[in-house]
Amino acid sequence: MSQQSDLIEFGSENAYRLLVQRIKDYAIYMLRPDGVVASWNAGAQRFKGYTAEEIIGQHYSVFYEEPDRLAGLPATNLALALREGKFEDEGWRVRKDGSRFWAHVVIDPIYQENGRLLGFAKITRDRTEQLETNEKILFMARHDAMTGLPNRVHFLERLDEAMSTLHAGQQQVAVVSIDLDGFKEINDAFGHGVGDQLLSELGKRLKNTVGEGETVARFGGDEFVAFKVFRQQRHLADFISRLQRALTTMLHLAQTDIVPGASLGVAMFPGDAGDRGQLLNNADLAMYRAKKSMDEKICFYEASMDEASRARRAMARDIWTALERGEFFLNYQIQRAVSCDEITGYEVLLRWQHPVQGLIPPAIFIPVAEECGAIGAIGDWVLEHACREAAQWNLQPRIAVNLSALQLSNAGLVEKVRSVLAATGLPAQRLELEVTETAIIADRERALYLLQQLKAMGVTIAMDDFGSGYSSLETLRSFPFDKIKLDRSFISELETSQQAKAFVRAILALGHSLNVAVLAEGVETEAQRAILEQEGCQEGQGYLFGRPALLSALGELAQAVPPHEVPRRA
Repeated sequence: MSQQSDLIEFGSENAYRLLVQRIKDYAIYMLRPDGVVASWNAGAQRFKGYTAEEIIGQHYSVFYEEPDRLAGLPATNLALALREGKFEDEGWRVRKDGSRFWAHVVIDPIYQENGRLLGFAKITRDRTEQLETNEKILFMARHDAMTGLPNRVHFLERLDEAMSTLHAGQQQVAVVSIDLDGFKEINDAFGHGVGDQLLSELGKRLKNTVGEGETVARFGGDEFVAFKVFRQQRHLADFISRLQRALTTMLHLAQTDIVPGASLGVAMFPGDAGDRGQLLNNADLAMYRAKKSMDEKICFYEASMDEASRARRAMARDIWTALERGEFFLNYQIQRAVSCDEITGYEVLLRWQHPVQGLIPPAIFIPVAEECGAIGAIGDWVLEHACREAAQWNLQPRIAVNLSALQLSNAGLVEKVRSVLAATGLPAQRLELEVTETAIIADRERALYLLQQLKAMGVTIAMDDFGSGYSSLETLRSFPFDKIKLDRSFISELETSQQAKAFVRAILALGHSLNVAVLAEGVETEAQRAILEQEGCQEGQGYLFGRPALLSALGELAQAVPPHEVPRRA
């Protein structure tokens, strides 16, 4: 065999697989998306004691100690790998025979070209022998390697002790759940090295902050947690103030200066919870409320939060069921030229007829769908059904479909749109995709690349809700928008506010200079329409022109649609 053919065979997939399988110094194996072991190499068998036949098909949580499993650490680590793009940490792991070893673990999510998650690649190295002393082993078993703070196990031990020795009626324990604000954006902007340095420096600060009866720990990623035993509220207020100061004062790092931020949630024992698990959960609920708030970065637990959390979990389950049962349907709202009755398009609006709760507004179920991961499947459903229905209309107006931030971050979006247009026969020129700037700023480069590809297909692109929040002129200049949708808040004040009229006039002038059409949302009165026409606005949408309606109520549009294609009213 020639040298060239030898090289070809050595570089083949089979040769690569054999190479990985025979490596004995590292445990290298694949996990399915749900954490089940899918492959196993010689190093994994050497470190952990399982043969491939014994372990493939089992969940990888068997390698964790029982307290870590009960705390949900295996699932948390996979979630961190998905969120951060990589998970790397050290900790105790368990062999088949029950013995422990100190493992350095790297978990990387693996995606197909279309963005679909294939699973995870996991590499483990036994570092037990490299630790210098038994004391260091003990310290590392109870402390976070990045920050030197107590880890989850050590923190829970201290919290349990504090709760069990509490002087009833005289003392309380406050748990503070802490999540850094914008940590992913720091990693994306400056790299993981700067992110690690940030965590390390914050760890030093927090370590120097705590005093007697106080503990601060790092649970992983950008999640910290603290507790304090106290008698008087002013002592708790002082503790929280010290934590916040440590987490929000400028840091001078090697590459840049950063002003960090954090959201804090506080829950107290015994007032807010009867056990440790509920106490931690309630502190998390308060922290999530702080994270969603624009101005309240410290929140205390309230019983209503737990009720709201249970309701959201129930709705998340119902959303997936609704997709399976066909409970979602589409409404269409007409878009017209402001100066005449010409129809310029229809916006596609998603509706949900819940079998028990009735019609649930999108403002309520869309955020829950985003949290539970259903928004991608819902977005695909809307795109497919809207394009299929519009392709059969007698008339030829454009349809406008909203894209979520998740869809805009999916590398398979362009191919998805292309395949839907091909399958339904809808011309690309009749599809308009609406995006908000909030969806864009999560990953501007990827969003720009995807929108440019969609535009090249002939699809038109609109910026939705312009002026409702963070709206950048730089984004308008850089992105290939064909239309600006002016937020309804300015239109509602158009008759009474000179400031609103001045803003509308300025945006219309900007649109004209950029050769980008402007559509006003929320037009409800003839006076508003007249002002918009006078100012040179091209298009309008709102109750004055028509309310959202089922396809069957849209006259000539519905005549060409076979009965089985008309969305049913649940």
